[in-house]
Amino acid sequence: MELVRFTVDAPAAVPAQLAFDRVVPRDDSTLFTGYLVLPAVTGVRGATGPWNVVGQERTVLLSDGGSFRERITRYDRPDRPEAEGRFDYAVDRFTGILSLLVSDAEARWRYRPAPGADGPDGLDPDAAGSVIEWSYGYRPLPGRTFLVRRVIGPIWMRYMRRSIAVCARVAETG
Repeated sequence: MELVRFTVDAPAAVPAQLAFDRVVPRDDSTLFTGYLVLPAVTGVRGATGPWNVVGQERTVLLSDGGSFRERITRYDRPDRPEAEGRFDYAVDRFTGILSLLVSDAEARWRYRPAPGADGPDGLDPDAAGSVIEWSYGYRPLPGRTFLVRRVIGPIWMRYMRRSIAVCARVAETG
């Protein structure tokens, strides 16, 4: 079954490297506060190590009593101003309502320099700004694609837009 993917992005008035360093290690309960029927993140448990190493796992706890497991699949911190950062993780072991709709999910985060007119490929390595992009793909259970895409999807997109705006503020203010 293919992923049903949703993507949002937001500008941040800081370099990609700083945005990455401020957002990625942040306590998820301060970033993902829920929306309508979507529960908030309330904490994590069972972390197998620092949240900056490929292969590390943790269980994310939700305000409705549900949970899911995350496992880092990519961690590429930007190492210079013109570099792009990537942070990806696999999601599975859903409990609660999502366990009735999806088998697993995949999250991809990109932290890239903001487009500029001065540099090659439209990037200005000296620009202070960046763009944070969050892509999240659910793998629906058989017969659930319509529900995930057309019922959960619109609510999930509003949740993602609110959450990415919070991430951009955190990137800018620390």
